[in-house]
Amino acid sequence: MKHRKIVVYGIIILESILMGIWFYVKKPDSDVALTVLSIVLLLLGINLILGLLSYFLKKPFSVLFFANALICPLIFYAIWIMWFTFYAQYPS
Repeated sequence: MKHRKIVVYGIIILESILMGIWFYVKKPDSDVALTVLSIVLLLLGINLILGLLSYFLKKPFSVLFFANALICPLIFYAIWIMWFTFYAQYPS
């Protein structure tokens, strides 16, 4: 049971770091705010597909992908808001 918690927290931390790196590299502008919906839906879809695939292959971590399908878009949205609140360069 302890191993499972380490895996869950590790995936969430790794996912947050990768999304933060994506923001740092891409440096999105505020005019692309509507694309956040497509990115969130893409993240949701990828995790749901992986969850369904692992469910049908009888893998024990399919629940992890379904939970991640809900957590991942929320983390992305939070990083999106923090980027534009604290880090984005606004034109003067």
